[in-house]
Amino acid sequence: MKNSDIPSKPWYCYPFVWLLIALPLSAVIASFISFFLAVHTDDGLVADDYYVRGQEINLDIHRDQTARARGISAQILLGDNQRTLRVLLNQPVTGTLQLKFMHPTRAGFDQTAELTPQGAQMWVANLPQPLKQSTWQVELSDTNGQWRLYGEWTIQPDQALILPAKR
Repeated sequence: MKNSDIPSKPWYCYPFVWLLIALPLSAVIASFISFFLAVHTDDGLVADDYYVRGQEINLDIHRDQTARARGISAQILLGDNQRTLRVLLNQPVTGTLQLKFMHPTRAGFDQTAELTPQGAQMWVANLPQPLKQSTWQVELSDTNGQWRLYGEWTIQPDQALILPAKR
């Protein structure tokens, strides 16, 4: 038999040809998916002003020390709807207070609430969105920047946060 007598099949009938096409094609598709994810998602972890934030750490430490020197402590209670907050202070404070909930990895979940006094040592607030059951970094401070209480809170039903947290 001669080579010309063997029936020839078209190229697309050979599985090896499809394997040779599929490998580079899958790499191209994966690169387009990676590019799409890189453009359309925000990692939320990179700070443009990292140097300025580093300098602000010293100010935060001073505010922590001031709260400790004044003996300020607080208990934070979260309502059943995960939005209402009640803050009980161990002593009266003056000025306006704010409470920040900062998610450790997702800046888009962060929330800030200005507290309203309901007596000498009790303050209340409503959050814009319910808090998800997760771990949060919590900062209670006066808006003048004189003192702050800082801690970490893993939200669980019927559990309060006490600041300053025991270290």
